[in-house]
Amino acid sequence: MRLRLFLLILFLFLLPYSCRTPQPQEQVPRGEIETTAYFSPRGGCEEAVIDLINHSKRTIDIAIYSFTDRKIARALIKAHNRGVKIRVIIDYGNGKSRYCVGPLLEKAGIRVRYKRGSGGGLMHNKYAIYDRKILSTGSFNWTSNANKRNDENLVVIKNDTHLIELYQKNFNKLWKLAELTN
Repeated sequence: MRLRLFLLILFLFLLPYSCRTPQPQEQVPRGEIETTAYFSPRGGCEEAVIDLINHSKRTIDIAIYSFTDRKIARALIKAHNRGVKIRVIIDYGNGKSRYCVGPLLEKAGIRVRYKRGSGGGLMHNKYAIYDRKILSTGSFNWTSNANKRNDENLVVIKNDTHLIELYQKNFNKLWKLAELTN
């Protein structure tokens, strides 16, 4: 009787462990991919973008809906002057705004294209790829209002090669399409 009771208790104790679903193998070892989130207003989005620009060594590709932030523009011009290759796509409608920094970047020698949305709407992307190793994306427009007044977000993803390559392919496609309309 005691043996049966012992076996029943042991069975009930071990049952939850025997029914667990095996966890999938991770494709990338822990610690290699880093993600950080920032939230505006005044949550470090602008500073994070400037820091990423300042630490870029080779390339920066940007697809941004609205770009009026002069601090970010100055950081891009400094990066360009130290040899970083920069390409910027700005939404066509926002590019016509008197506050858009596109002409300022072009005057400094940075390649800028203006694009409507591929479906006839807006080019509403908000991402940048730094040295093909780091991606920043989210709702954060590169504007003073986004930094000081709006509730927006910026996510920085480091070393996710597959995801970054998807964004790079999208950028390259948009860059070619923007060439047809510039």
